[in-house]
Amino acid sequence: MVKKTKDSQEPLFSSSTKTPEEASTRRMVLRVRQSEATKRLASLVIDEEKEKKVVSVKRSKTKQKKKGAKVDPKMPKKPPTAFFYFLEDFRKEFQEQNPDIKTMRMVGKACGEKWKTMSYEDKVKYYDIAMAKRAEFDEAMSEYIKRKESGEGDETEDDEDYDI
Repeated sequence: MVKKTKDSQEPLFSSSTKTPEEASTRRMVLRVRQSEATKRLASLVIDEEKEKKVVSVKRSKTKQKKKGAKVDPKMPKKPPTAFFYFLEDFRKEFQEQNPDIKTMRMVGKACGEKWKTMSYEDKVKYYDIAMAKRAEFDEAMSEYIKRKESGEGDETEDDEDYDI
């Protein structure tokens, strides 16, 4: 559909051969009509956005953080990996050789580079330590699960205070 201007009866864009300069001198007016439903919908969306902004401003940063599940202090902790056992040894040697380097960042970078260049035979020592610690952890964890399932150790310090 081609709209016509008020001044002339010629359509704005016709199939006749006109230069772009002639076509650009005329003005085309587009009107967008909004129905009542679209106006209402737009106002609802704007209201919802305002409410979201107000709610987010009211919350403090501490409340926004997720609170994790309570961890049982009696539960055994996971052992470190082979790399961390290597890190303990390497850190001592590295600090003796480089007393001027104090930052853990530099020590960690040097340790990571050394770990990457080590052969598997050199790493076996640390893997053996890690596997032994992991076996101890697995045994302790199985004992912990048995105690928990049997009901032992469920009493907390608060319960013990009120026993008569």
